[in-house]
Amino acid sequence: MFTVICVHTVQDADTVNDAIKKLTERGCIQPVLFSYQQQHWIKLDNTAVVVNMSCVADLFQLLLQYFFVMNVSYPPELWLVYGFLEKVMKVTSTVGKSVRLAEFCQHVFQQSI
Repeated sequence: MFTVICVHTVQDADTVNDAIKKLTERGCIQPVLFSYQQQHWIKLDNTAVVVNMSCVADLFQLLLQYFFVMNVSYPPELWLVYGFLEKVMKVTSTVGKSVRLAEFCQHVFQQSI
């Protein structure tokens, strides 16, 4: 199963629309980062937006912003990861309170959250 916290590479597509279709067939949850023809893209519904960034941290920040702006729920298996990123970036939490998330953040930051 694909996860959202990585950049997927699509090599077996003729066009970016074919790449979107293949990602959908493989079970990618959107928004999702992918690489096609040596460019980074973000898949949003059935559309792809080219992203002219080379820094992976900037790509993930942009991805998180798309989730926030589009008010899309995080994939259930990754909501702790995105919740942690929200805490790091000081974004108002949208995933709800979690004891495990709070304990993890407390451990990482060595302070009470």
